[in-house]
Amino acid sequence: MAEMIFKYSAMNGGKTLNILQTAHSYEEKNFKYVIVKSIKDTKGQKNIVSRIGIEKEVDILLKENESLLTDKNYKIYYTAKVILVDEVELLNEKQIKELWTIAHLINVPVICYGLKSNFKGDIFSNGIAQIFAMADHIEEIGSSSLCSCGKKAIFNARKENDKFTDVGPDIIIDDGNNKNYEYVSLCSDCYLKYVKINSIEAQNLAKLVAKIK
Repeated sequence: MAEMIFKYSAMNGGKTLNILQTAHSYEEKNFKYVIVKSIKDTKGQKNIVSRIGIEKEVDILLKENESLLTDKNYKIYYTAKVILVDEVELLNEKQIKELWTIAHLINVPVICYGLKSNFKGDIFSNGIAQIFAMADHIEEIGSSSLCSCGKKAIFNARKENDKFTDVGPDIIIDDGNNKNYEYVSLCSDCYLKYVKINSIEAQNLAKLVAKIK
């Protein structure tokens, strides 16, 4: 049977470009592929858009509680050689389970791309925990995402009115319309320095260090 694969990186790590490259490879061989993304991802509307400006229209724009197992959706993907899912962190647990079932029951490989954690440094409250539990393979994309200090970016930090924050809803899409919000990829050290320095853990450790000194 086919497998469900999860590929992740920090923001600007080349996930969407990887999807587009994979789609192109299947297209060159005249193989059918299907691209899926959540309607929550308003960036590009019905297209997936890479940060270098390349884009492609999706085949299934999945509504928040829409099932992949409807007649309409089944007719789209059942003859495909692969299903490519963009921003999988926006899907819910049920949709993740459906993708896994599709891979193993009708033998269509599913490759999911997304973020493993939100701007708070936590697992997304939607389906990411489910995909970690059920994916047959989990791979980190050879990330081109760099922190401003030059180290490899691990975290996806959010700025609100130009200030880093770790409070607020998990999902605010950076589609160019939310002028007050910006996402920045940070390494672990810079994430602590700019986002988590005032956390309880950091404060307790600072007190311990000061006490020992």
